[in-house]
Amino acid sequence: MSELSNGEQFLVNALADAIGRQRMIYAGKNGNTKRTKLWDEFGYPEQVTFDMLYRAYRRNSAAYAGVHKTLDSCWVDRPTIIEGEEADEAKKTTPWEKLVTALLKKHWAKIKDADRRNLVGRYSALLIQVKDGLDWNQPIDTEAVGRLGVAALVKLIPVWESQIKPGNFDTDSHSETYGQPVDYQFNEQPVGDDGTYGPARSITVHPSRVIVLAEGSEDENILSGIPLNEAGYNDLLDIEKSKGGSAEGFLKNASRQLGIAFDKETSMQALNTEAVKGGYKDIGDALNDKIARMNRGTDAALVMQAGQPSVLSVAPADPTPTWTVSANSYASTIQCPFNILFGKQTGSLASTEDKTAWAGTCNERRQGFLKDLIERVIQRFWEVGIIAQPTSGEVSVTWSDLLSPGDTEKLANMGAMADVAQKTQAALGRSAITENEIRQAGGFEPIPELDVPDPNKPPTGKDPLNDDQSDDPNAGNTP
Repeated sequence: MSELSNGEQFLVNALADAIGRQRMIYAGKNGNTKRTKLWDEFGYPEQVTFDMLYRAYRRNSAAYAGVHKTLDSCWVDRPTIIEGEEADEAKKTTPWEKLVTALLKKHWAKIKDADRRNLVGRYSALLIQVKDGLDWNQPIDTEAVGRLGVAALVKLIPVWESQIKPGNFDTDSHSETYGQPVDYQFNEQPVGDDGTYGPARSITVHPSRVIVLAEGSEDENILSGIPLNEAGYNDLLDIEKSKGGSAEGFLKNASRQLGIAFDKETSMQALNTEAVKGGYKDIGDALNDKIARMNRGTDAALVMQAGQPSVLSVAPADPTPTWTVSANSYASTIQCPFNILFGKQTGSLASTEDKTAWAGTCNERRQGFLKDLIERVIQRFWEVGIIAQPTSGEVSVTWSDLLSPGDTEKLANMGAMADVAQKTQAALGRSAITENEIRQAGGFEPIPELDVPDPNKPPTGKDPLNDDQSDDPNAGNTP
């Protein structure tokens, strides 16, 4: 092999430098430093925006299923609000707990919908509308709200990421709200509306009227939230390509696309002249019209003298293997087993291992993000005066365990705990398990504790059986 000339060597070096610079430019965008444009070739975007995630949620069946399977599994029931620590759940229900439970019962749908929007985008928000007589750009008047109490809360408004944006940020490093927005810009125009339903109106909202949901933003930065479908977005595109490509191939075969082969003796000029005389642009336009008419009817015939028609078709590929690979990859990004997310065409149910794994994932989300969200909502309610602050200054939220046993197993557990209570009563003189603990094992509400009268308190002079005044005029008088 001959050595390169100076000019050739110069061109090789220049090309190597150009490739190196290109790799430096594109390195890190798709993770492949050698083939830096793989994502371009595959049709994957470099950045996934909210609009892309929203369109995928609305039009991609897998993306929609991923959001709603996660949402509905986590919100399959409602949590229990406890005044104090979680250990106080077995005690009697306090008036404060009754008030908060009744209040949230009216607004669970709004909170759940805000969670749905949080799953789609990086964040969502709940706007608190109250009767305080002030504009939304001002802090909530806690005194005015406190006078009305629960009646001051008008409604909770769930909004999308694209509808609310952080405005200015607190730059005072000595402030408790350092790094947090000091105001928000709320666009009332619905997502996807092009102005058909009225002009867009943007208003400034004070942070006291906003509760932000940004799952995954442990640094408390509103822009650090992680959309549910971001990691699997490329897989969602592949699902569409394999599914849509197979359907398109089937449609093309069903359309009976024809090819017309003419022999070499055929005078194409004469055919074209006759086609023009018949009112067509050329022979191609005439053939397209005849074939289109034939495809519109099932009994139509195509008569040819010089040409030989043939059907242009190929055997469509089975999309199942390709689709399954992409679907499994997407399911792994949302930590949902394939059979639970997509089901099985054979009609078989998901395995016990799949159900257990999915229940564990939902339990983790309920005890983490959702528990924190509801506690923040309740805390905001008492901070602005909608409800009173709990006596202990602490509120707990507990969810049912999605891995808990069924009704049959619960009754068996109650029987086992009752046996323990009976044996410890006989052996120790007192039961090691209370009645409410046994009821809790079976999923029943605790029995309210009875007020035990003080033996040192003087008699009231009332009949303890019917609570009426005693006939004895000396009753209640101590000798």
